[in-house]
Amino acid sequence: MSKKARLLALPYLVWMIGFIVIPLALVFVFGLTDRSGAFTLENVISIVERNHLKALKLSVLLSFVSTVICFLLAFPLALILRGKKIGRANFVVFIFILPMWMNFLLRTLAWQTLLEKNGVINGFLTALHLKPINIINTPTAIVLGMVYNFLPFMVLPLYNTM
Repeated sequence: MSKKARLLALPYLVWMIGFIVIPLALVFVFGLTDRSGAFTLENVISIVERNHLKALKLSVLLSFVSTVICFLLAFPLALILRGKKIGRANFVVFIFILPMWMNFLLRTLAWQTLLEKNGVINGFLTALHLKPINIINTPTAIVLGMVYNFLPFMVLPLYNTM
């Protein structure tokens, strides 16, 4: 590798070390130490406690449901995009990926604003004289947000492999 190529890779390496390697190392260290800094396996063993196990099961279930829904939506979309002519398909992919440029947190907060008790969706339903929905802080809202946030990450790899 030339010196120029190494120099160009430097910002990427700094970013990877700062935002991936160091946080993962900290999680590993804090997971295997107690408050005084001594080595312990109590944190790892506590996963099987009733409250932690319940949260772990719910997290795995919601992630599985979200993954299945993402796949069921992304696969047909990737097939449709594959069948388009090159010029139009690139534009459609660009329009689909454009929301990914916005911060994850902002997109999630936008969904919270839409779904809350006095949010946009319930305001619209009330204006139509329909019963408002109570979806905020439910597993349904979590799956909806996860599918919205991660759907482009399912479409792009499927589209690229087709």
